[in-house]
Amino acid sequence: MFFISNNKRRLIIGALLLLSSSVFAQSSYDTIPYDNMNSFVILNVQDYRFNKVINKGITTTAKQMDVIHVPIRWCRLFIWEHIKRHHFALNKGKRRVRKTVFRAVSFAYPSVSPDGEPIMLSGLVTIPILQDNKPERMLIYHRLLAPSYKIAPSNSLPIEAVITADNTICVFPDYYGSGITEGCPTPYTALNYHARCAVDCALSALEIVKNEGVELADGFYTWNTGYSQGGGYALATQRYIETELPDSLERLINLRWSLCGGGIYEPDKLFGHFITKGDMGSTPSIYFQALRGVINGQKQIGDSLSIRDFLSENAIRLGLDSILETPDDGFWDLAVKIDYLCDSTDPTDYFNPLISDTNSVLFKVLNEALVKDGCISDWSPQSTIILYHSENDQCVPFEHVLQAKDQLNRFDKCCFISTPPKNQSHFKTGFKYFAMLLRYDEKVIFDKMLKNTSQNNHKE
Repeated sequence: MFFISNNKRRLIIGALLLLSSSVFAQSSYDTIPYDNMNSFVILNVQDYRFNKVINKGITTTAKQMDVIHVPIRWCRLFIWEHIKRHHFALNKGKRRVRKTVFRAVSFAYPSVSPDGEPIMLSGLVTIPILQDNKPERMLIYHRLLAPSYKIAPSNSLPIEAVITADNTICVFPDYYGSGITEGCPTPYTALNYHARCAVDCALSALEIVKNEGVELADGFYTWNTGYSQGGGYALATQRYIETELPDSLERLINLRWSLCGGGIYEPDKLFGHFITKGDMGSTPSIYFQALRGVINGQKQIGDSLSIRDFLSENAIRLGLDSILETPDDGFWDLAVKIDYLCDSTDPTDYFNPLISDTNSVLFKVLNEALVKDGCISDWSPQSTIILYHSENDQCVPFEHVLQAKDQLNRFDKCCFISTPPKNQSHFKTGFKYFAMLLRYDEKVIFDKMLKNTSQNNHKE
């Protein structure tokens, strides 16, 4: 392991990228061999005491929430109240400790671009480093549609890093388009692409842990979670681990379960929903993001079609094409712009009517791309999946999750749906998910989720 200053970082990453282009001979992101696992680059190392990570993490999260008009003071209190109730394993429930609890390492690692070309991406791993301590598990955490892609885990410590104090290695991948790839267009709905990147990040993180001289506990395992955009990525990550990894790496990760909150799992069915219903619900911008994600994430479409081809004349008149073609500060920034311009939830007001004509070339091209981005078909899950979703979600319809559960359970019953005690909006359910992560340890979360699923199944 070595440390580099910020002014040398890009030069070294560029050199590694040129070097890696001779190593990676194939262009498909799901066929590149895992033979270059030691070529990560350490960008920054910080040691944290428990109270310091709480203060910094709360500050970062409060700034993110302020982007979506959540008062910073309220956000700070909300986070602090839930953290206080968590009896963290490494500090025996105390709010302040003198010893350093963990080390945060920002790093760049070899992966691929949406086009399948070799590239360096970035992420963060947090490692418990108390003397004679052996981490018991790893968490792969997928953040939601970021209020600002400039606030990436590699340069802004997430408050979820407090989970490290539960004797857990936490891995936070930067999405393509943030961190060291800031400014590149993010392919939001490219679930399987992001799953590949997240697994590459986790494998490199384990190499960093090894280089730190940290020994893993017997029975070391991984759990995997995210909400909204992160929920879709979490499910796709489990699929990638179970279907694409060599057996030796799958055993190394040892995935136990995934908690997938409020996610899109089959983008084609989500589009089918609004086409059938004629209503884009409470968050129309999710469909525009999905469209932009397809064009940014699949080269064969982006080279032949533009966003304009999928929009109506009215949408172009409003300037939606220029908004969607310009890199933005994240999902919520885009949502504000779209909500300001759009006064209808009828998709025919904004989308080319040909996308609902199953015989049109435009429909076939878009549908094929959306199907490729899905993470449900051709897969029989091996580890437990819990889909956490509100029945009153008007952003990602609840029926979307029911369909996913039915498909995943067609072979073995390992997928469950857990709904919050009070079914509320997508946004409010996201806060409940977030509070649950801060308040409980992983085993308690798993038990609570299963208890909710058994009650819901009984009602069915």
